[in-house]
Amino acid sequence: MVCMPYMRLNARTPHHTKRWLKLIHNYMSFFKKIFGIKGDTDQKPETDKKFETKKETNQTSYDKIPWMTESRLHTISICLKAGFKPASSLPTELNRQLRPSVEIANRLHAIKALVIWLMVPQENLPNEKILNFVGQNNLEDFMSEDEKAILSLSRDDEEARNSIGWKFENAWPLAWYFGYEEPGILGQMMTGEQMQDILVNHTCPLDENVKEWIEQKETISEESLIKKEDLFYCLHNAVRSAQMGQDTVPSGFDPIGNGGVIHERRHSLTWMLSKDTKWEETDLST
Repeated sequence: MVCMPYMRLNARTPHHTKRWLKLIHNYMSFFKKIFGIKGDTDQKPETDKKFETKKETNQTSYDKIPWMTESRLHTISICLKAGFKPASSLPTELNRQLRPSVEIANRLHAIKALVIWLMVPQENLPNEKILNFVGQNNLEDFMSEDEKAILSLSRDDEEARNSIGWKFENAWPLAWYFGYEEPGILGQMMTGEQMQDILVNHTCPLDENVKEWIEQKETISEESLIKKEDLFYCLHNAVRSAQMGQDTVPSGFDPIGNGGVIHERRHSLTWMLSKDTKWEETDLST
């Protein structure tokens, strides 16, 4: 079995700093736009860009695995068609257990609070409004200690802003659970427009209650969530292999930058199926 330990990716390594800062600038343009401040971006949604996928790998090697299931074979087929080649030795029994919907909603809104704290100017949105939203919904219970500390930082802290982009990727699968579009598998970072759509149209307003917001939402089925998590589990394995030098991802796919996106989206999906596990303790081994 190929089993690689959890590895946190640093978005601000020298190789990726310029690209990351450009993305943050584009995100800022959209958040300012929400509040009537001019700004634009030339980013395109992930669906508009496709990597050059390799010729589909023969699936025979996967069919021969004694513990292989029909569900996993379907997942493998999606991966191979997209140019990803997960290890054939991955286990199929992963002991996933869905956590309550309110916890998933609270994590999504904890991310919302952190993002708008850093990305929306204080003159457009007072500290008290964000902090009241966090307190009334007990959102700090769904933040790590490092995340809680963000709410004590200046609203224009550049270092914190430069690392907040990964939270956008965490937010997408959480929002999908409540009706947003399916998270992309190609590893392209979210556009500011997509994040704006989630914050404005697919989350609870700051002056309302998250529990009441949930009552008006339909969630995806547990079966659909399990299938999606299994897909990102396999994608993540292919990414890890590529980070170690193997040819397991599409041509043009950056194992660190694009791979970090897969990593963060997988984090949310696996956490949703890891009942009673803290966010920062989610098992992301592959």
